[in-house]
Amino acid sequence: MRQHRQNDGALYDLADKDPHRTLYLSVIVQALLDLTKTKKKNEASDITLQRDQAHAWFFTSVGVTCEDFETICLYAGVLPEKIRSFAYEAINSGDSENVRKRFQGLL
Repeated sequence: MRQHRQNDGALYDLADKDPHRTLYLSVIVQALLDLTKTKKKNEASDITLQRDQAHAWFFTSVGVTCEDFETICLYAGVLPEKIRSFAYEAINSGDSENVRKRFQGLL
């Protein structure tokens, strides 16, 4: 089983220099960043769309979107349930500024 470690280094360092795993982890991190963007009055429609798409990607439980999410997690070497739980906590914690740092703690 993969050993989990705490590290404040770059995401690439945490992915054991595996470019494929780094790519899939980056997809998850970008979706987390999109999901946790602070809602602003009169924000651009593309920001709202990105947030909504990220939300659907994390929390849809059936269909192609769910399968895509689970496949990305598999290739990233993380458990989908753990990432969903983290995403839920991230949007409800009010601490969206530290999502990237907290995500590194999952690895």
